[in-house]
Amino acid sequence: MRNGYCLACESDSLLPTLANTRTKDFVCPHCAHGYELKSTRGKFGSRIPDGAFSAMSATIREGRTPSFLLMEYSLAWEVQALTVVHHSLITQECIEERRALGPTARRAGWIGCNIILPKIALEGRIPLVTAGNVLAREAPRTAFTRLQFLSNMPAKRRGWAASLLNLLRQLRDGHFSLNDAYSFEEHLAKLYPANNNVRPKIRQQLQVLRDAGIIQFEARGLYKFTQRTTIQ
Repeated sequence: MRNGYCLACESDSLLPTLANTRTKDFVCPHCAHGYELKSTRGKFGSRIPDGAFSAMSATIREGRTPSFLLMEYSLAWEVQALTVVHHSLITQECIEERRALGPTARRAGWIGCNIILPKIALEGRIPLVTAGNVLAREAPRTAFTRLQFLSNMPAKRRGWAASLLNLLRQLRDGHFSLNDAYSFEEHLAKLYPANNNVRPKIRQQLQVLRDAGIIQFEARGLYKFTQRTTIQ
C-alpha cells in the first residue's frame, strides 16, 4: 500500500494480503496487525457494506477483527479523507445483517453485513487524511495506542468495555453520571444475556475505562471523558 503505515507499531509499511484472504486486505510486516480497506467516491454514509455476516460475527467473537481503513476520494481519484477504525471498538452491535440475496443471484441466499458507523465511539475513528491533507503520523498513532489496552483483554471482556464506551459516547456530552451508565442496563443485558449482574459489570467497566485514561471521576457518581469530542 503506497504511503500506508501501521498504527499498532512503528512500521512504515503495509503489505497486501493474498487474494481471497477473509476480513483483511493489508497486514503489517512487523506486528501482523490486519487492515481491511473500504473506499467510496464522495462521503461514507452511516452504514458501510462489508462481507458475510456470519464470518464477521465469528471474527468479532474470536477477537480477530481487523482495523478498517475508510477512504473517501474525489471524481479526480484524489484521496480526500482516510480514517482508521480501531478494531477493538467494533462489537457485534456495530454490525447488522443485510437482506439475503435473491434466488436469481449468483450467490443466492448469501447474507452480507453492514458496519454501523455511528455505533462506534469517536475515539475509535481516527483521521489520517482530512480535506486532502495528510496528518503527521504521531497523532494518529498516539490515538490508536490509547485504545490498545482493549486488545490485551479476552474477547468477551473487550466486548463489554467497547460496548459501554460506544453507548456512553452516544450521550452527546463529555460529562455523565453513574445513572446515565445504568440507563443502558437493559440494552447491555440483551447484548450479554449470560451475565446476571449487569450493574456491577457496568461499574467494573467504568473502572477499566478510567484506568485506561478514557474517562475520569469528577465526583461521587460523576464522570467525564478526558478528551472532549462532539458527535459528527
